[in-house]
This record gives sequence, structure tokens and C-alpha cells, in this order.
Amino acid sequence: MSTATFPQLNEYRPSEHRAILVHKYYLGIERGCDPTFEQAVESWEAHHATGWRGSKMRRDVEAQFKEIEKHRERMSSNNGESPSWEHAAREWIETQEASWRVQWESSTRAGA
Repeated sequence: MSTATFPQLNEYRPSEHRAILVHKYYLGIERGCDPTFEQAVESWEAHHATGWRGSKMRRDVEAQFKEIEKHRERMSSNNGESPSWEHAAREWIETQEASWRVQWESSTRAGA
């Protein structure tokens, strides 16, 4: 399903879109029929979105911290000295965060 088919998907990140589709599947089992996408989104927002978003935020932060730590370790091995965590974080954000975010959001580890 694309955002062209469902324009309301534009407001959701890919990981949340996947979670909504999973919810739609289970909602269909629960109801005994295939719910519309709009019904699935309404149910998702009313019953699951807040908890899922909180868990997602924790997963995102944890994954970012791991990436920054890897970046810091690479900087250490390349430069022979250990940069501060703040310096490594700032450099990672400036040089790698945007591409990491795109990759992360399309991965199943980001949530669904």
C-alpha cells in the first residue's frame, strides 16, 4: 500500500505504517471481516498508538546511543585518543544521523 493509495499515510513514518497494517490484520481477525484502512487507523489511534509510540521512542533512543557509541569507538581507533561522548554524538548527528534515520525507519527493528 502506498501513500498514493492512502494519502493519510503521509502523516505516518514507515515503521508506524507497518504497525497499523499489522493492527489492521488482527482487527480483521477480531471482527471476522476485513476492516477498511480508515477503521484500522481509527482503532489504532484510539487504542494502541500512544503505547506504541512510547515504546518506539525508547527503541529509537537506544539504537541511536548504540550508533553513537560505535562512532565514538571508530573515532578512537582512527585517532588514537578517545573523544568525549558529546563530541562523538555531535559529529554523528552532523554526518550520519539523517541517512541512519532513513535506514532505521525502513527496518523491522524500528517497530511494527
